[in-house]
Amino acid sequence: MSEGPRRRDAERSRQALLDAAEELFAARGFAGASVAEIGAAAGLSREAPRYFFGRKEALYAAVLTRLFEAREAALAPAVAPLRAWAAGDDERPLEAPLAEAAEGYLRFLAGRPAFVSLVQREALEGGARLAAAPHESTTLEDVLRAVRDAAPRDGLARFDVAEAVVAWVALSVLPLAHQHTLLPAVGLDAGDPAFLARRRDQVVIALAALLRTA
Repeated sequence: MSEGPRRRDAERSRQALLDAAEELFAARGFAGASVAEIGAAAGLSREAPRYFFGRKEALYAAVLTRLFEAREAALAPAVAPLRAWAAGDDERPLEAPLAEAAEGYLRFLAGRPAFVSLVQREALEGGARLAAAPHESTTLEDVLRAVRDAAPRDGLARFDVAEAVVAWVALSVLPLAHQHTLLPAVGLDAGDPAFLARRRDQVVIALAALLRTA
């Protein structure tokens, strides 16, 4: 076998391990999923995770890093209309590009439930493993800072960017993090096709108010 097919096979095996690890870590947490189970779930040997990643901690960090890379890949196009608005290239009311950005973020969260699950697990466990995994992203901060810089032009308040990011993330993540706890208790269903549209609208109403009155 030539070097090219070997590399492709190795990359397929690595991705299969990451897929299996993402699912098992999300369902059971770091301590609850063994590397042997991850190897078996990936259709590989029980020792495959150690061959590709070494220690379990390195595999977990790779899972977190991949999830945040996926988040970044979803956010970048989602916030592009908001960047254009801040630059004066989109003349629609602020709520229109803000809705597109909010919907893109919510669709990522709903489509990648492991992201929400693992971030919640990290929050409960102190976040040390998350802090050790490369995952930095300033996309939301950067676009909101650009919006704030346009404040004099459009009559917005000089809002606090960090507070706006916290509000955006909280409004987006919390309902999906509690889709099996809070939502059923109040009669909501995260699987309802209209659910994300309502959450998007709520995010827009809250954020637009914050950006105008902070």
